[in-house]
Amino acid sequence: MKPTVTVVVPTRNRPHLLREALASIAAQDLPPGGVEATVVNDGGVDVTAVINDATARGLPVRVLTIPRRRGLPAARNLGIDAARGEFVAFLDDDDIFLPSHLRVALTTLKSEGVDAVYTSCLVSTRRLQPGRQPPADAAAYFYDFPFSSDLLSVSNYIPVHAPVLRNPRSRGARFDASLSALEDWDMWLRLTQEYRFRVLHVPEVTVAYHRIPGQASMTAGAAARAATLARFASEQRRIWARWPAAGPRAARFRLYLGVMYWHALALHATGKPVSRFYYHRTMRAIFAAWSGAGPEDELIDRIAVAVEEDIDAANVA
Repeated sequence: MKPTVTVVVPTRNRPHLLREALASIAAQDLPPGGVEATVVNDGGVDVTAVINDATARGLPVRVLTIPRRRGLPAARNLGIDAARGEFVAFLDDDDIFLPSHLRVALTTLKSEGVDAVYTSCLVSTRRLQPGRQPPADAAAYFYDFPFSSDLLSVSNYIPVHAPVLRNPRSRGARFDASLSALEDWDMWLRLTQEYRFRVLHVPEVTVAYHRIPGQASMTAGAAARAATLARFASEQRRIWARWPAAGPRAARFRLYLGVMYWHALALHATGKPVSRFYYHRTMRAIFAAWSGAGPEDELIDRIAVAVEEDIDAANVA
C-alpha cells in the first residue's frame, strides 16, 4: 500500500540530528502506513544505524545516496522524484515535526480541496524533543503569517518544513538547483505563480525550527558572515528578477528588504553584531506595515531596530 505522504529529508554529516528528525516523523499521529520518509544523504557519512533505529520505530524509510555533495535543492528534487505518496513534505535534518503536523495538514488538504497547506512554525533556541509537545516557553519567535500571494512576491515567510503539498512531480515543478540560497521561496513562487497552486495557511503550530546558538543549520551563517549575507541578498535579487512583484505596492515593499540587507552589511562593516533573528524580525515589521497594523512611514526605523538589536531568546514574539 502506498503511503499518503512522503517526507523528504536531506542530510549531510549530522546523524545525531537526523535521528531526531526521523523520530519526529515516526511520532506522527497518523494511521499505520500513512507516512514514509525518504532520506537523501547528500555526500555525507553513513547513516545506516540511524535508519535502522527509525525503521524499528515503525517508520518506512528509503535512503537515496548522492556520492558527492550537490546541495539542498538537488537533494530535495531527488526525493520528489522518488516519493510514493500523493502528498509530499520536507524536513531538514536539524528540525522536527510536532506530532500533529501531518494530520492537521492532510485533513485540511482533503477538506478544503487546495493544493498546499502550511502551518505555523515555532522558532526555538533550544533543542526540542521529538514526539512531545514543546513547553510553553520554548518559542523565541513564530512564523505564523497568513497567506498572501502578493506578500510572497516580496519575500519568503513560509519555512520549508511547514507546507504539505500535492506531489509536484506530475506538473514538472522542481527546486532550482542553481540557487545557493532561498530555493524554497523560489519553489513556492513557482508553484503559486506558474502552476497556480491553491495555498491555505492553518494557524496551528505543528513544526519547530531550531536556531541553536553555536550550531550550524542546513542554511547557516546568513547573520554570521558578511559574505554569506551578501550571497543571500544576491539570490533575493535574482529571484525578484525571475518573479515580478505583484503590483506597485509589492514592488515598493521589496525596497524594504534592500534596507534590511544594506543595514546588516553596514553593521558587519563596522564590526557590530547582527541579530540572529534579523530576518524574522524584519518580516514581522514588514507584515505589520503591509497589513495596516503599523505605520509604513516608520518601517525603515523599525527594520534598523530589527537588524541591530538582539533580545533575550526566551521572550516570545
